[in-house]
Amino acid sequence: MDLGKWSWPIRIVIALLVGFGMLAVVYSGVPKGQPLSPGDKIVGLILSLMYGGVLFCLFGWPMIQHVGDRIGTLYTGGDEGFRISPEYSVAEARAGAGKYQEAIDEYRKVIAEYPEDIYPHLRIAEMAVKHLHDLNLGELELLSALGKATGEDSTALAAGRLADFYQLTLQDPARALEVMKQVREKIPGAKQARLAEERIAVLEGIVHDGVSLPKSPEKLASRPSRFRLSE
Repeated sequence: MDLGKWSWPIRIVIALLVGFGMLAVVYSGVPKGQPLSPGDKIVGLILSLMYGGVLFCLFGWPMIQHVGDRIGTLYTGGDEGFRISPEYSVAEARAGAGKYQEAIDEYRKVIAEYPEDIYPHLRIAEMAVKHLHDLNLGELELLSALGKATGEDSTALAAGRLADFYQLTLQDPARALEVMKQVREKIPGAKQARLAEERIAVLEGIVHDGVSLPKSPEKLASRPSRFRLSE
Protein backbone atom coordinates (compact mmCIF):
# COMPACT_ATOMS: atom_id res chain seq x y z
CA MET A 1 0.00 0.00 0.00
CA ASP A 2 1.32 3.43 -0.98
CA LEU A 3 0.99 5.75 1.99
CA GLY A 4 2.35 8.74 0.10
CA LYS A 5 3.80 11.58 2.14
CA TRP A 6 2.65 9.96 5.43
CA SER A 7 4.68 6.81 4.79
CA TRP A 8 7.75 7.67 6.86
CA PRO A 9 5.92 9.23 9.87
CA ILE A 10 3.70 6.13 10.08
CA ARG A 11 6.75 3.88 9.96
CA ILE A 12 8.36 5.83 12.81
CA VAL A 13 5.21 5.52 14.94
CA ILE A 14 5.00 1.78 14.25
CA ALA A 15 8.67 1.34 15.17
CA LEU A 16 8.20 3.21 18.46
CA LEU A 17 5.09 1.22 19.38
CA VAL A 18 6.79 -2.09 18.62
CA GLY A 19 9.87 -1.03 20.58
CA PHE A 20 7.93 0.02 23.67
CA GLY A 21 5.86 -3.15 23.42
CA MET A 22 8.97 -5.33 23.44
CA LEU A 23 10.44 -3.44 26.38
CA ALA A 24 7.19 -3.96 28.25
CA VAL A 25 7.41 -7.71 27.59
CA VAL A 26 10.97 -7.89 28.89
CA TYR A 27 10.38 -5.86 32.05
CA SER A 28 6.85 -6.97 32.87
CA GLY A 29 7.99 -9.96 34.88
CA VAL A 30 10.99 -8.31 36.55
CA PRO A 31 10.45 -7.02 40.09
CA LYS A 32 11.29 -3.38 40.55
CA GLY A 33 14.94 -2.84 41.40
CA GLN A 34 15.96 -6.41 40.55
CA PRO A 35 18.51 -7.23 37.81
CA LEU A 36 17.44 -9.23 34.77
CA SER A 37 17.66 -13.00 35.07
CA PRO A 38 19.47 -15.08 32.39
CA GLY A 39 16.08 -16.11 31.01
CA ASP A 40 14.98 -12.51 30.77
CA LYS A 41 18.24 -11.64 29.00
CA ILE A 42 17.66 -14.39 26.42
CA VAL A 43 14.12 -13.17 25.85
CA GLY A 44 15.47 -9.63 25.54
CA LEU A 45 18.06 -10.77 22.97
CA ILE A 46 15.43 -12.58 20.90
CA LEU A 47 13.13 -9.59 21.01
CA SER A 48 16.02 -7.28 20.07
CA LEU A 49 16.73 -9.39 16.98
CA MET A 50 13.06 -9.33 16.09
CA TYR A 51 12.98 -5.56 16.56
CA GLY A 52 16.01 -5.24 14.31
CA GLY A 53 14.11 -7.15 11.64
CA VAL A 54 11.14 -4.83 12.06
CA LEU A 55 13.38 -1.76 11.71
CA PHE A 56 15.00 -3.19 8.59
CA CYS A 57 11.61 -3.81 6.99
CA LEU A 58 10.36 -0.36 7.92
CA PHE A 59 13.48 1.67 7.08
CA GLY A 60 16.40 -0.41 5.81
CA TRP A 61 14.91 -2.00 2.72
CA PRO A 62 13.04 1.14 1.54
CA MET A 63 16.27 3.10 1.96
CA ILE A 64 18.20 0.52 -0.09
CA GLN A 65 15.59 0.80 -2.85
CA HIS A 66 15.76 4.59 -2.72
CA VAL A 67 19.56 4.60 -3.02
CA GLY A 68 19.32 2.16 -5.92
CA ASP A 69 16.88 4.44 -7.70
CA ARG A 70 19.12 7.46 -7.16
CA ILE A 71 22.15 5.59 -8.54
CA GLY A 72 20.06 4.57 -11.51
CA THR A 73 19.31 8.19 -12.38
CA LEU A 74 23.04 8.81 -12.83
CA TYR A 75 22.79 6.64 -15.93
CA THR A 76 19.26 7.38 -17.07
CA GLY A 77 19.29 11.12 -16.50
CA GLY A 78 16.27 10.97 -14.26
CA ASP A 79 13.86 11.08 -17.19
CA GLU A 80 11.17 8.52 -17.86
CA GLY A 81 12.19 8.34 -21.54
CA PHE A 82 15.41 6.60 -20.62
CA ARG A 83 16.37 3.47 -18.75
CA ILE A 84 19.40 1.30 -18.04
CA SER A 85 19.33 -1.03 -21.02
CA PRO A 86 21.75 -3.91 -21.57
CA GLU A 87 20.46 -4.07 -25.16
CA TYR A 88 22.52 -0.96 -25.90
CA SER A 89 25.77 -2.82 -25.30
CA VAL A 90 25.57 -4.90 -28.47
CA ALA A 91 24.83 -1.89 -30.65
CA GLU A 92 27.58 0.16 -29.01
CA ALA A 93 30.06 -2.66 -29.47
CA ARG A 94 29.31 -2.62 -33.20
CA ALA A 95 29.67 1.16 -33.29
CA GLY A 96 32.95 0.95 -31.38
CA ALA A 97 34.28 -1.42 -34.06
CA GLY A 98 33.26 1.01 -36.80
CA LYS A 99 30.40 -1.20 -37.99
CA TYR A 100 27.83 1.57 -38.00
CA GLN A 101 25.21 -0.07 -40.18
CA GLU A 102 25.30 -3.16 -37.95
CA ALA A 103 25.00 -0.89 -34.90
CA ILE A 104 21.95 0.74 -36.43
CA ASP A 105 20.43 -2.68 -37.11
CA GLU A 106 20.95 -3.61 -33.45
CA TYR A 107 19.30 -0.38 -32.32
CA ARG A 108 16.36 -1.22 -34.58
CA LYS A 109 15.88 -4.37 -32.53
CA VAL A 110 15.82 -2.29 -29.35
CA ILE A 111 13.22 0.03 -30.89
CA ALA A 112 11.06 -2.95 -31.86
CA GLU A 113 11.15 -4.21 -28.26
CA TYR A 114 10.91 -0.81 -26.56
CA PRO A 115 9.11 1.48 -29.01
CA GLU A 116 8.75 4.27 -26.42
CA ASP A 117 12.54 4.61 -25.97
CA ILE A 118 13.94 7.68 -27.74
CA TYR A 119 17.65 7.04 -27.09
CA PRO A 120 18.12 4.54 -29.97
CA HIS A 121 16.69 7.11 -32.37
CA LEU A 122 19.18 9.71 -31.15
CA ARG A 123 22.12 7.33 -31.56
CA ILE A 124 21.01 6.19 -35.01
CA ALA A 125 20.73 9.84 -36.07
CA GLU A 126 24.20 10.59 -34.73
CA MET A 127 25.79 7.68 -36.59
CA ALA A 128 23.80 8.38 -39.77
CA VAL A 129 24.97 12.00 -39.95
CA LYS A 130 28.51 11.69 -38.64
CA HIS A 131 29.61 8.38 -40.14
CA LEU A 132 27.22 7.38 -42.93
CA HIS A 133 26.61 10.91 -44.25
CA ASP A 134 22.92 10.12 -44.54
CA LEU A 135 21.20 13.37 -43.63
CA ASN A 136 17.71 12.17 -44.50
CA LEU A 137 18.00 9.22 -42.11
CA GLY A 138 19.44 11.45 -39.42
CA GLU A 139 16.57 13.89 -39.68
CA LEU A 140 13.94 11.17 -39.73
CA GLU A 141 15.33 9.59 -36.54
CA LEU A 142 15.49 12.94 -34.75
CA LEU A 143 11.90 13.67 -35.70
CA SER A 144 10.91 10.22 -34.42
CA ALA A 145 12.68 10.88 -31.11
CA LEU A 146 10.94 14.24 -30.70
CA GLY A 147 7.58 12.72 -31.58
CA LYS A 148 7.96 10.00 -28.93
CA ALA A 149 9.34 12.23 -26.18
CA THR A 150 6.88 12.78 -23.33
CA GLY A 151 8.90 14.13 -20.41
CA GLU A 152 10.32 17.63 -20.14
CA ASP A 153 13.94 16.47 -20.21
CA SER A 154 13.50 14.04 -23.08
CA THR A 155 11.53 16.60 -25.11
CA ALA A 156 14.19 19.25 -24.58
CA LEU A 157 16.96 16.79 -25.46
CA ALA A 158 15.35 15.59 -28.69
CA ALA A 159 14.40 19.13 -29.73
CA GLY A 160 17.88 20.42 -29.01
CA ARG A 161 19.46 17.69 -31.15
CA LEU A 162 17.05 18.42 -34.01
CA ALA A 163 17.66 22.17 -33.78
CA ASP A 164 21.42 21.57 -33.83
CA PHE A 165 20.97 19.41 -36.92
CA TYR A 166 19.07 22.16 -38.77
CA GLN A 167 21.26 25.03 -37.60
CA LEU A 168 24.74 23.53 -37.79
CA THR A 169 24.52 20.68 -40.28
CA LEU A 170 21.97 22.02 -42.77
CA GLN A 171 22.78 25.68 -42.04
CA ASP A 172 19.04 26.37 -41.83
CA PRO A 173 18.41 28.49 -38.70
CA ALA A 174 14.79 29.15 -39.69
CA ARG A 175 13.90 25.48 -39.21
CA ALA A 176 15.89 25.37 -35.98
CA LEU A 177 13.82 28.34 -34.80
CA GLU A 178 10.64 26.47 -35.70
CA VAL A 179 11.71 23.50 -33.60
CA MET A 180 12.50 25.59 -30.53
CA LYS A 181 9.19 27.44 -30.75
CA GLN A 182 7.35 24.13 -30.86
CA VAL A 183 9.21 22.76 -27.84
CA ARG A 184 8.41 25.98 -25.94
CA GLU A 185 4.73 25.38 -26.61
CA LYS A 186 4.97 21.69 -25.74
CA ILE A 187 6.45 22.17 -22.25
CA PRO A 188 5.30 25.66 -21.14
CA GLY A 189 6.52 26.82 -17.76
CA ALA A 190 9.30 24.23 -17.49
CA LYS A 191 12.89 25.29 -16.96
CA GLN A 192 13.69 23.73 -20.35
CA ALA A 193 11.16 26.11 -21.92
CA ARG A 194 13.05 29.06 -20.45
CA LEU A 195 16.27 27.76 -21.99
CA ALA A 196 14.42 27.37 -25.28
CA GLU A 197 13.44 31.05 -25.03
CA GLU A 198 17.11 32.02 -24.86
CA ARG A 199 17.92 30.00 -27.96
CA ILE A 200 14.86 31.39 -29.76
CA ALA A 201 16.16 34.92 -29.17
CA VAL A 202 19.52 34.01 -30.69
CA LEU A 203 17.96 32.25 -33.66
CA GLU A 204 15.58 35.13 -34.32
CA GLY A 205 18.60 37.42 -34.47
CA ILE A 206 20.22 35.11 -37.00
CA VAL A 207 17.09 34.72 -39.11
CA HIS A 208 15.73 38.27 -39.05
CA ASP A 209 18.88 40.35 -38.66
CA GLY A 210 21.10 38.39 -41.00
CA VAL A 211 23.70 37.43 -38.39
CA SER A 212 26.19 35.06 -39.95
CA LEU A 213 26.03 31.40 -38.96
CA PRO A 214 28.97 29.69 -37.25
CA LYS A 215 30.57 27.01 -39.36
CA SER A 216 30.09 23.53 -37.99
CA PRO A 217 33.32 21.49 -37.85
CA GLU A 218 31.30 18.45 -38.89
CA LYS A 219 29.24 20.12 -41.62
CA LEU A 220 28.43 17.53 -44.25
CA ALA A 221 27.66 17.94 -47.92
CA SER A 222 24.25 19.54 -48.04
CA ARG A 223 21.45 17.50 -49.59
CA PRO A 224 17.79 18.52 -49.74
CA SER A 225 15.91 17.10 -46.79
CA ARG A 226 12.56 15.43 -47.34
CA PHE A 227 11.23 15.78 -43.81
CA ARG A 228 9.88 18.75 -41.91
CA LEU A 229 8.31 19.24 -38.54
CA SER A 230 4.54 19.10 -38.73
CA GLU A 231 2.77 22.32 -37.94
